Amino acid sequence: MQRLNKISGARTSLFCIFVVPVVILLLLAARSSAESVAGGEGLLITKIINAYGGKGLLSKVRTISAEGRIRKYLPDDEGTYIRRMTRERKLSVDIRYSGTSEKRILNGQNGYRGTNGKVEKVLGPPFDAMVYQYNQLNLPFGLIDGSFSVIESTKGTFNGREVEILKLQDAHGYKIDVNVDPKDYMIRRVTGRFTAGNHETSLSAAMTDFRKVDGVLLPFKIINYAGDTKLSETVITTYKINPAIDDSTFNP
Repeated sequence: MQRLNKISGARTSLFCIFVVPVVILLLLAARSSAESVAGGEGLLITKIINAYGGKGLLSKVRTISAEGRIRKYLPDDEGTYIRRMTRERKLSVDIRYSGTSEKRILNGQNGYRGTNGKVEKVLGPPFDAMVYQYNQLNLPFGLIDGSFSVIESTKGTFNGREVEILKLQDAHGYKIDVNVDPKDYMIRRVTGRFTAGNHETSLSAAMTDFRKVDGVLLPFKIINYAGDTKLSETVITTYKINPAIDDSTFNP
């Protein structure tokens, strides 16, 4: 019996000497890896915020208006573009083409859209598309106040250039992929994916021609896609930061 106890004790000692340290090292390595990923994402977000004007300045942006020209490709037409947005999940877009007009409104949990003055409440993919557009326009501001949570970060390519990809989710469960240029930390493309029936599609916006408005970096050219199909190209001529926007703007 004493011999068995000695053997058992020896095995326990060997286990503690060889196995336990290995397990501890593996746990520490996993923890270090997780902290590294979280730290990398946090550092990337900080660099994005700094590139767009800094946390102090961006955190003061509550409303944005934009005006310019838009060209759509299906069918080909061109017209004026007016956008009003508040960082309370409210967005209004008015477009007047040569032969028709479009209006889109997102007001919290309600969405409306229509043509030629006939605006109706929408659900499903049309509503999801407006939420996607709001989320795209809420960048990088939503990275400061917790509007988005980071699901993961990866690497990829866009237009032949390497990009960092942040996969984000808003408080309502909507997800977007954000392509960030690792050289200047500007957001080059935002993509949202939707399910319509049994089919999945994506909407994306590619941003170029960045300029500062009151110290805030904004894109003056936005190209919109559905999948790989180019839908429209918008050129902004005027931005206003924190303009007064009447709440009736977001009612149909």
